[in-house]
Amino acid sequence: MTTQQFINFVQTKRKAMLLTAHKYLSEAEDAEDTVQEVLMKLWSARERIGSPEEFSKYADTAVRNTALNALREKQKHEIVPIDQQQLAMHTHGPDTQMEVLERQTQIDDIIAQLSATDRTLLKMRNIDQLSYSQISQMLGINEGAVRQRISRIRINIVNRIKDI
Repeated sequence: MTTQQFINFVQTKRKAMLLTAHKYLSEAEDAEDTVQEVLMKLWSARERIGSPEEFSKYADTAVRNTALNALREKQKHEIVPIDQQQLAMHTHGPDTQMEVLERQTQIDDIIAQLSATDRTLLKMRNIDQLSYSQISQMLGINEGAVRQRISRIRINIVNRIKDI
């Protein structure tokens, strides 16, 4: 693969690589670091990998594996803060604790039933605290479309919770 072919590959594949890394890593900087690491590996391996299809498959696999390795390493050293649910578990009686656990399980089930794309969007917005602008840039779509999609996802979740 020539230098120009590699540059073209990076220009077309970089956003997809970032999205893949971001599925596994909560921090945008970690996802960026993962993609940079993979691009360095790809540059070194560009002579050995045959067709562009194989190169693309190698990139996808490398991003996923590198992100998973980074996630495992991060989880080894992660300190888990006490959240509101854990606080409620210790300050209320057994009935309240059971209700909190049941409600959380139901919400987790509803979120698990969402499509992977919807879960990723929610994660990017609510957990990673990314702005609509940042999400639209990462996905390469209009900011208004991102706002509308996240709003519809939230409405869907609220309606499902009401049905419980």
